[in-house]
Amino acid sequence: MANKLDRPIIELPKHHSPLRSMMAGACGGEYIALESLAAARIHPESVVIMEGDDGGTIYLTVPVYKVTCGEIALRHLLSDIDAMYWNDHRLAHLIYEIVPIGGTVAGGMGGGRVVDGLWLHPKVEELGVRQDIEQVLNGQRERIEMDRSHRADRNLSYPSNDRQK
Repeated sequence: MANKLDRPIIELPKHHSPLRSMMAGACGGEYIALESLAAARIHPESVVIMEGDDGGTIYLTVPVYKVTCGEIALRHLLSDIDAMYWNDHRLAHLIYEIVPIGGTVAGGMGGGRVVDGLWLHPKVEELGVRQDIEQVLNGQRERIEMDRSHRADRNLSYPSNDRQK
């Protein structure tokens, strides 16, 4: 069955950021996302991007060459960060893209930057979990220790799912 515009509905690959993929398509630009951490390790300018709210918040970026943990630890880290922030795992994504150091990552809430190390969104930085995140990325621990003191204050431009419950 055709949609109202008689165009096929295009389903994005699971390893794409919905926001950045659609932005590139709308502008006729190229969007490059890699399927796995193993694939990202091969490319010298690959970066780990963790986002929530379908790209509405870029939680963190880090060049892949700075990451020593595995993909499962990265997925747990994303889950832990998202639980402290938006708390909607359906809209949280672990993405591997080609972005050079000094580049930007389009997203809501100011987007993100790629630096030669760990970049955290200012609201994630305020949670006081930088050292925990670095330890997960370095393979020194499996997950972040979470408690109520590590929850975002939710003073965002639009409500989170926690407030709607």
